[in-house]
Amino acid sequence: MAKKDVEQGRVKISAPPPMESTLKQVDDVFIVITEAYCPNGHNLITDDNEEFDGYPGIKVNLKSDTNEGIVFLSPFHGDGTKKGEQGWKDGQKLQFFCPECNEPLPTFAKCHCSFENGQDGDLVKLFTSEDLSDSHILALCNVWGCRRSRTIDNWNIISEFLDGQITD
Repeated sequence: MAKKDVEQGRVKISAPPPMESTLKQVDDVFIVITEAYCPNGHNLITDDNEEFDGYPGIKVNLKSDTNEGIVFLSPFHGDGTKKGEQGWKDGQKLQFFCPECNEPLPTFAKCHCSFENGQDGDLVKLFTSEDLSDSHILALCNVWGCRRSRTIDNWNIISEFLDGQITD
C-alpha cells in the first residue's frame, strides 16, 4: 500500500502504538496483538490458546469446501506461523469464522495477493478493542499462504510504518 493510497480523511500513518493501545510493541521490534474480537465480541486470544514465544495465539475456525479446522495464528504482526489444522494448500481461499459463535469474520478490503491460481484474497477483520470499532482492527488475508496483513489502531496504520512499506 503506497502512502498515496491511504484514505487520509480516516486513516493515517503512525509510529508505534500509544501506551493505552491493545497492541503492544516488544523490544522496539515486534507488534503483538493482545486482543482480537469477532463481530459478536468474543475475544479470540485467551490464555489457554496455543502459544507463540510465550504469547497466546489468535484462535480462528477456517473452512473450505472440503475441510474445516481450528488454527492458531501468531499474535506477532508479520509472522506467518500457524498451529493447528494444516490441510490447506498455498493459494487456497478460505472462510474465517469465530470459533465461539461461528460468525463469519467481515471483509475489510481486497488483498491483491497473487498465487498461481490467480485468486485474489480478501482481508478479513478482527477488532482489537472491545468497542468493535473499525478504528482498531487487525486485517488478515483469507488466502492460505498469504502473509499480508494490516494493523490499524486509532485510525493509524501501525503495520505499514513498521514494515517500511510506507514512510512519512
